[in-house]
Amino acid sequence: MRILQTIAISIVLLVACAVLFILGVTSGKLPRAISSDSPNEFIEASKGLMEDQFVGNLALVLIEDGKVAEEYFHDLETTIDRNTGFQVASVSKWVTAFGVFKLVQDGKVDLYTPIDDYLTRWHLPESEFDNREVTIRRLLSHSAGLVDDLGYDGFDPGERIQTIEESLTKAADSDYAEGVARVGIEPGTQYMYSGAGYTILQLLIEEISGLSFQEYMTETVFKPLGMENSTFDLSTKPNMRMATFYMTDGSIAKPSKFTALAAASLYTTAADLSKFMIAHVSANPVLNASTIETMMEAETFINNTPVYALGPHLYSQGDTGSKVIGHDGSSGKPRINTAARIDMKTKDGIIVLEMGSPNMASNIADEWLFVKAGIADFVVIQRNMSYLITIFAVGYLVLLAFLLRWRLKKK
Repeated sequence: MRILQTIAISIVLLVACAVLFILGVTSGKLPRAISSDSPNEFIEASKGLMEDQFVGNLALVLIEDGKVAEEYFHDLETTIDRNTGFQVASVSKWVTAFGVFKLVQDGKVDLYTPIDDYLTRWHLPESEFDNREVTIRRLLSHSAGLVDDLGYDGFDPGERIQTIEESLTKAADSDYAEGVARVGIEPGTQYMYSGAGYTILQLLIEEISGLSFQEYMTETVFKPLGMENSTFDLSTKPNMRMATFYMTDGSIAKPSKFTALAAASLYTTAADLSKFMIAHVSANPVLNASTIETMMEAETFINNTPVYALGPHLYSQGDTGSKVIGHDGSSGKPRINTAARIDMKTKDGIIVLEMGSPNMASNIADEWLFVKAGIADFVVIQRNMSYLITIFAVGYLVLLAFLLRWRLKKK
C-alpha cells in the first residue's frame, strides 16, 4: 500500500512540476536570453547565431528610444553598409499599409466600405459569402476571407509579368497555392494570410490616386520620409547599389520581378527602413499619431491572441507591458529573410535584412523580442531546450528525493 501511495504521489508531483515548468517557459521566466539589454552585446550574440548556418549577407540595425543606436553588416562577396539595397519580401505589406492609410487620412477611402465599391478594373468573383463584407480594414488585417494562400514566387528576369487583373484572376507565380483571389471563408471570422489581399490594395491605390502604385508610394511615402533608396520597381532605380542575392547553397541568384508589388517587391536599405520605423514613434509628414493608432488596432486573433493589426503583425502576444508591431518577410528565389519590429511604448526596434538563410533574420528578431519584452517564441525555447530539460529533470529529482526521505522518516 505504501509503495502504491508513493507511486501515486510521485505521479502527482511529476504533473505539478510539468505544469509549473510550462508556465515558467511560456511566461519567459525560465529561458535564458542570448545577451543583456546592451545593443553591443546583442550584436555580438547575434554573430554567434550566424556561425551554425550559411548567411550570405546581413544588415542589422538596433533602434533605441526612437534613434538608431547600433548597426552591423556582413557580406561574403562585397562590402555593404546602411545604404545598400535589399529586397525585403513581405515587409512590403507593412509599408504598403502606410500608403493605404494616407488615403484613409485624406478622406479618399473608408476602412469599412466594400472594396468592390472602389474598383472598376477588376471585381471579386461571386462566392457563397457576401462579398460586400470584404473591406479595406479586413484586407489589411488578413481577415477578408480570401483563400488564395499567396506567397508569391515572382517571375524570372526574362519572363512576362502579369497585369494586376490577370494576377488576381489566377496568379502564375505560385507553385503551391491556388492563386485565385476569391472569398472562401466568411469575411471577418478568422485570420487567413492573403497575398492577393494586398494586390487588391495595390489596385485600389492605383484606381483612387490615378497614379501607378510605384509613383504613388514614391510621392506619398518615400519622398516625404526621406527614403531616397527605396522602390517597388527596381527598374526605376538603375543605379541603386544592391547587396548580393544568395541561395542557401551559397550560389548567386538574381532578384525576381513581381506583379504583386505591394505584397512582396519592396527594395530598400537599412537606413531607409529605419526612417520608416521611426516615423511610427515620432512626428512625420505622412501620417498623424491618430492614424497610426488606428493602424495598430488589433483586428485578427488566433485563440484570442491578437496577431495582426491593419498592416503590421502584433508580436506582444497580449502582453500589456509592450506593444511590438512589425513584419517579417521570406522568399525562396532568391533566399530572402527579413524582419522589422518596433515597440511603440519604448520606441526600441530592430531591423534584420538577410539573404542566404531561410530564417536567420526572423530568429534574431525573436531573440531581440525576448531580450526586450521577455516574450519567449519557439526560437528562444528551442535554443534553450537542453537547459530547460536539465532544469526540469533536476527540479523533479530534488523534489522526489525530499518525498522519499519524508516517506522513510514517516515509516
